[in-house]
Amino acid sequence: ISGSDAECRDIIKSIRQKLLERGENGFRGLTRTLRILDGNGTSKLNRDELNAGLQNYGMDVTSYELNTLMYYFDKDKDGMISVNEFMVGIRPKMSDARLALVKLAFLRLDKDPDGLLTLNALTKMYAAEKNPSVLRGERSPSQVVRDFAESWNKKPDDIITETEFVDYYADLSASIDNDSYFELMIRNSWTITGDQGHTEGSNLRLLVTHMDGTSTIETLDNELGVDRSNNQTLVTALRKQGVSDILKAEVA
Repeated sequence: ISGSDAECRDIIKSIRQKLLERGENGFRGLTRTLRILDGNGTSKLNRDELNAGLQNYGMDVTSYELNTLMYYFDKDKDGMISVNEFMVGIRPKMSDARLALVKLAFLRLDKDPDGLLTLNALTKMYAAEKNPSVLRGERSPSQVVRDFAESWNKKPDDIITETEFVDYYADLSASIDNDSYFELMIRNSWTITGDQGHTEGSNLRLLVTHMDGTSTIETLDNELGVDRSNNQTLVTALRKQGVSDILKAEVA
């Protein structure tokens, strides 16, 4: 009733590819869909619930493929699989550098710090006006905030742990190839503009806003003698490196 590990990896690869084709929210959308189907709040799904979740999200699998997935992810053979373990197995692993950045963001947000934040608190701190889709004029800040809140499938006063915060960004990270874009997304979302870990004489990372409203993270190869607080000086140094169409530059 189940396939080999190799067969399961092929099924996972197929599902992963379909999720990647859905763009930035592909993995997060499936996570939310599966958690909605977790009617008893155990964070586990039986075969029928997993099938319903995949079907609802447009992931067509055969009965054999479904049995193979259940066998592979049902660690204690009780007919149930963990939503979290399933998603960890499906999505690509987040790099150590991205993980460190996500944990830095949570540390900045967790003022207590007790490792716990409410969804309401997160939503209030979320800088939607700096979201790339808002900067491109595709969505309003209120739409971005609403989508962000709904993606957690939680009530405003519900708790979000560091692990859940990391899982959220692991879902988003899976569909983002560019490390600079991922870093920009984190820093913009939570207004992280400091330079922790920076040492004099090392390469300086800058948040660059271009003439068309887009933003990128650029590295200043040699910052010796450069006034880091002077926008024009930073812009001039970047132009010498070949970075063009710069509106402004600031330390990332």
